Amino acid sequence: MHAEKQLIRKVKKHGDRQAANELVSSYYDEIYAFAYRQTTDVELAMDLTQEIFIAMLKGISSFNEKKAKFRTWLYRIASNKITDYYRSKYHRQQMCNVYGEEIEEQISNYCVEEDMLQKIYEEQLITKVMLIIVEYGNEWVRIFQMKLFLDKTFEEIAKELKLSENTVKTRYYTMLKKLRKEIQV
Repeated sequence: MHAEKQLIRKVKKHGDRQAANELVSSYYDEIYAFAYRQTTDVELAMDLTQEIFIAMLKGISSFNEKKAKFRTWLYRIASNKITDYYRSKYHRQQMCNVYGEEIEEQISNYCVEEDMLQKIYEEQLITKVMLIIVEYGNEWVRIFQMKLFLDKTFEEIAKELKLSENTVKTRYYTMLKKLRKEIQV
């Protein structure tokens, strides 16, 4: 956590490229996984992840650690970029291309609207979940993200984090229980 604050300060004050690269590297996998879960498209998720980090670097001077944790702020940027994509004309055109020109008007009025509503709901729910889990320690958050976003087994997570498999399971299920209470799923 202290190292992260130092990286942020270096990027803010000096535009330090190495610090920016370290900051991006430390969050790249989880932000990509978040974007992929929202889009289920590898290339689109990669593009959105790049846009998210560009926006993060452009806006890092406005980051205020007294208002939010860096991870929370970064996920807000990610959520906004993904929402912007689904609102875009390009997305609507892609949907129309998939279903054919002859039903373009129907898709525009019905299919895209339904899809948008579903995506917005999912995006809001995931954002709410992420805002809750960032309050846990980094190790807990990593367990949750590796299990849900990267589809890793408890055994793989335990090996990677150098924890016992039982500890990983306990933390994961404790976090799920807390999430169910807070968001009533």
